[in-house]
Amino acid sequence: MAKRKLTSLRTVLLRYLLLCGGGCALILVLWWIIFMQLINIGFLLPAVASAQACSEARETVAAVTAETFDSNQISDLCRWAVVQNDTVLQTNMTARQLKIALNAFHGGSGNLGYTQYQYDVKMADGSFCLLQYDYAVPYADPALRDTLPDFQTCYLLLLALLVIAWLGWQTHRTVRVFAAETACLHRAVDAIAAQQPERIDADGARLREFSATLHAMQTMGRELTDSLQSQWRMEQQRAEQIAALTHDLKTPLSIIQGNADLLAEDALSADQQTQVEAILRGTDRAQQYLAALRTACAPPATGETFPSHTLVSALAETARALCAPAGVQLILNEQWQGTLCAAQRDLLRAAENLLDNAVRYTPRGGTVTLLVTKEKQDFILRVTDTGPGFTAEALARAGELLYTEAARSDTAHQGFGLYFARKVALSHSGTLRLSNTPGGCAELRLPICEQIEK
Repeated sequence: MAKRKLTSLRTVLLRYLLLCGGGCALILVLWWIIFMQLINIGFLLPAVASAQACSEARETVAAVTAETFDSNQISDLCRWAVVQNDTVLQTNMTARQLKIALNAFHGGSGNLGYTQYQYDVKMADGSFCLLQYDYAVPYADPALRDTLPDFQTCYLLLLALLVIAWLGWQTHRTVRVFAAETACLHRAVDAIAAQQPERIDADGARLREFSATLHAMQTMGRELTDSLQSQWRMEQQRAEQIAALTHDLKTPLSIIQGNADLLAEDALSADQQTQVEAILRGTDRAQQYLAALRTACAPPATGETFPSHTLVSALAETARALCAPAGVQLILNEQWQGTLCAAQRDLLRAAENLLDNAVRYTPRGGTVTLLVTKEKQDFILRVTDTGPGFTAEALARAGELLYTEAARSDTAHQGFGLYFARKVALSHSGTLRLSNTPGGCAELRLPICEQIEK
């Protein structure tokens, strides 16, 4: 397949400007030629015709009096009014035209239009005849002048409409070119988001600059996909190693715990009893760690449909059980109820982890708020507290496996809670967002199945 010849953005813009300017010039030339032809064939009179008619009328009315004035001697291209002692005796003007004429006669200014002219002619008896004309192109036929609108104004409007239509058409064509190019960019972005950079058609662009951008996005998409796949493989490998480790540690821990239980049944001295109890506490804690590791590294559960209120009710019971001993107030704000399509047990455990973290770092007398709502097509479960919030390090690294903040590390906090919540969110094509408001805020956002939601 032959490679498509690319056009530069500068060429497109230059062609747009040349077509706009050249087209407008051609329209103007054709407009002027037609205008002159209408004058040549006698359909229109030249603009000087009205001036000539008024010039002849000046000589005529100067020789007559107000009583002998004959309007038939004046061309209908002129407007006139006979004034004697500020009284209008005769006129063919409209009331508005007469007002403007009298104002100009008495020395007023600013009323005559830019194409209107007026002569104040003194008649033989001292009266005045006010002659007005328009320096415009009238119809040659008086009947057309009486029935049709002013030709010159209409013809100028026609020129403006033709120019606007031409510019609009050229702009529309150019916009379509850019719209096609930006559509290629949008498809490329969608392909990168879907981790399918091979779908990017880098040769589909017609503009050189857009083609270069698509090639860059294609390269970036490949590298990003490779990086994500490498990261996924590393996480899978780490999960497999942890699963194998927990399996291997399970038997030795069971042996240690079993023998410690047998020792505890014997008659031991006080020091020996204390040591055995320490062994049992340690093995219990190790068993808890292994159970948390197995949960965190377990494959995602199968999705199911269930009412969101069922999940919220279970969370509310857990939250009350966590808040009461800690002296923390719980606020439940359930703004939306609907149907969810998700792994209910995993989602419940992830949300319980968020509540446990919030209660753990909220001082006595503080507040933990559980908000359940919907934004567009996303189900949102947001847990906020009045604690100190997350540190910058925690905001950047929370959700990593086995990460615990140094300032908050304790024996009950193993770094599994937020990791599991993040894992559940990703398995449902959702997100886990952490922020400070100013206390801690953890938001679980999952898409709602369109075939389920009504």
